[in-house]
Amino acid sequence: MTNLEQSSEENPQIVNLSQTSVEKIGADLVRATHSNIGAIQAAEADMSITAIGAVNCQKFDANRVAVGALNSGQASLETAAVGILNASHVDFQGKALVVMADTVLAQGSSMGVAVARQIRAENIRAGLVVGREIHGNVDSLIDQRSALLAGVLGGLVAGLTLLAGRLLFGRKK
Repeated sequence: MTNLEQSSEENPQIVNLSQTSVEKIGADLVRATHSNIGAIQAAEADMSITAIGAVNCQKFDANRVAVGALNSGQASLETAAVGILNASHVDFQGKALVVMADTVLAQGSSMGVAVARQIRAENIRAGLVVGREIHGNVDSLIDQRSALLAGVLGGLVAGLTLLAGRLLFGRKK
């Protein structure tokens, strides 16, 4: 069942979806429940129990969603699974592979990589956390110092391996 309210313009102002599958949506406001959406381009989106490939919007509110890539000014996600999340302000609860933001508020979340200017967290786990200010209970697998050390050692080993290969198998004049 699909409800569409369209103006005479190319993109409708408001799109309401329920129990449907759509490839691409462009509107000022998109609301969806129990739907599958390929891509959303909107000023504001409100989702519930929906799977989305890619979202580009100013304000994104969601509950129980799966999102491949999200680019938003302000994002609020509860019980969500996200591949890549890029936003100015993020209020997040769920699982994410990569989170990039100015401000992150997270509760009971798991993240692969979290990069933000300010992180406020309650019980989050992350592979790598990079932030200017980090407040709260954050369990990080790799901190900044460990990542830097691993990068330097990896570069040193790669450089020595290439040098040895050149000395052993290089051209002879």
